Amino acid sequence: MNELKYWKPLAVLAAVGLLFGGWYIDRALQYRKGRGDEAAKISLTLAEAVNKQATAAREKERRAAAELAERQVELEKERQDAKIAVDNLRGELDRLRQHAARQGGRRNLPATAATAAAPDGAASAEGWELLGRCAAEYAGLAETADSQAADLREWQAYGGAVSK
Repeated sequence: MNELKYWKPLAVLAAVGLLFGGWYIDRALQYRKGRGDEAAKISLTLAEAVNKQATAAREKERRAAAELAERQVELEKERQDAKIAVDNLRGELDRLRQHAARQGGRRNLPATAATAAAPDGAASAEGWELLGRCAAEYAGLAETADSQAADLREWQAYGGAVSK
């Protein structure tokens, strides 16, 4: 009968224990749910940040590519202008060579009394020939310098686009 005497406080104690246990389990479940929600929120924020960064990188790359293409168009125009100038200078060089050849042909003419006081025709013709050879060598050097300058400008444009 002793057992029947204390059943009410034990029932209350058991009910309080069940309530406390239920509350504890509920708190643990809510904590896990909240932690999962926060993890999902952080993951979403990180994914958005990665997308923004990727979009910004693609935009920067696109701008750099457009800038490089624009610079290459400018360089190609400069190259065409240089080619036109080289062709014009080649024409001038050919005229200079023809003039030097004509002057070289005069050295074979006999010296008359009117030209006796003038410098020797042979020396003058040699001077023209030397001028023609120098002009030809200079034209070759100028062509090499032009191609190297064009390459340098192209690499500088590429480096500027890549480094941005």
